[in-house]
Parts: sequence; structure tokens; C-alpha cells
Amino acid sequence: MQLQLETTNRCQARCLFCTHPTMTRPQGVMDWDLYLKILDDAVQIPLIDQVTLTGLGETLLDPLLLKRVQAVRSRWAAIHLDLYTNGSLLTEALIDDLLAERLTVLYVSLNAVRPEQREAIMGLKDYDRVVDRIRYAGRRAAELGGKTRVVVLAISDKGLMEIDDPNQFLELWGGPSNQGGAAYLHLEGNWAGHLWPMRIPPTQSCARALTQIMVLWDGRVALCCQDGHGEEILGDLKTQSLREIYNGGRALEVRTAHAEGRRRDIALCANCAGI
Repeated sequence: MQLQLETTNRCQARCLFCTHPTMTRPQGVMDWDLYLKILDDAVQIPLIDQVTLTGLGETLLDPLLLKRVQAVRSRWAAIHLDLYTNGSLLTEALIDDLLAERLTVLYVSLNAVRPEQREAIMGLKDYDRVVDRIRYAGRRAAELGGKTRVVVLAISDKGLMEIDDPNQFLELWGGPSNQGGAAYLHLEGNWAGHLWPMRIPPTQSCARALTQIMVLWDGRVALCCQDGHGEEILGDLKTQSLREIYNGGRALEVRTAHAEGRRRDIALCANCAGI
């Protein structure tokens, strides 16, 4: 079970594939005491075996990020711990600190094979610097025994990449991450219909609905990470426990619908392409 924590939903990028530019919910950073309360709740749920620090925002804009990583490690010495970033704010010092805390995976969304492509897709003029930081992270991780994997992400849809760009991306990063390289290509999601509608509603159950707890920066629990606008709120951790929300009526309804092949009964899931 993945516990995904959106420690901030602020972002300095303007990605074409993201629903952040149209997000209407308030922006902020997760309160430190609330964060610790959530972790203490989570320790009591043995099903949780992965903590992911990310949400609809740039994780490195959280000024308490390193402390949050340390707080996770102080409670779970060996749990899978990862975070996602667009890489724009990565520094060598921060990379060293994250590796020292035994981050399991550092995901960096590059989404390009050349500077002008990243600028067009993400609105960021930092391609060469981010590539340098990714390579530094890979070298340092190897020097420390490979306890942390560095994975470079890109969306491979034709509307964002030209025909040979995916192959170039794989070559640039040593091949797919599941075959020893660092590259991970995936298709664009539609953020539960906010970017574009499904022509045929999906019927297959979604692993995210069955195996993910998505906590927004203000402590509310959303249906999943694709519910970027927080339209389906399952509970509020400021007044409830994580176990109470996970076992709550609406959360059970959502998981049961997916498990029984009734995904279309859940409004957001019925128009979600997932990723």
C-alpha cells in the first residue's frame, strides 16, 4: 500500500500535460505537526509499505523536505521511500543529503531530449543544468553502493515528442529503468478528465484506487493522485485517523467498485485514463 503525501502543491513549472495551471484549490505547504501525525497514524497500518513525497506541485519547493525524509526514515528504517521532482531546484548538496537518508528512488521529470523541448513542454529554461544534476545524482548513488535509484521520466505521447525522441531518450539515459538504465517513458494521463475526456469509459480496475492513499497538503485525503483538484474527498486527517478514513464508507465503496469491475460507478474513475 502506497501512502502518497503532497507536502506542497506549489509549482514553478507550467507543464502542458498537467492540470496544475487550472487548479482552483488553495496552495500551501503541509503543516509540520500534521505531517508527523500522519506518519504516526501510518506506522499503525502494516499494509503501508511505500511512502511517496509528491503531489500536484514541485516537491522541492517544500522548505521542510529534508526533515520530512528524515522523519520517515526515523519511523521506518527500510520502507520504500521515493519522491518526484522536475529537477529545477536540485543542487549537489541536496542530492547528497537525500542519498544520505537512503532515499529509495529519486524520480526526475525531464520530459525532453533538448533544451527548447523542455522549455516548450514545461516552461523551464534549465535543461542542461538539470541533466548535469541527474548525472551527478547517478554517479553519487553508484559511489554509495546503489542504495538509491535515479530514474528520469518523460511523457512519450506524439503530441509532446517527435517520432524518434523516445528512442533518443532511452539512449540518453542508458535504456529502460527496468532493464538497468535510468529512463522511464509513460503515456500522458488526463487527470480524471480535466485535460481531455475518454472516448470509451474504462472498465478495468485501477491499482491506484486499490493500493494508494493520497493525502493533500491540507490533510484531506483525495480519491487518488489523479484527483488533482480534490473533487472526491474521503476524509480529513486534521480530525480523523488514517485508519478511520481508509476503512470509511466512501473509501470502501471506491475499492469495492474497482475490485468488482464496477469502475464506471465512480464518477472520477469513469473518465480517467490513469498513467
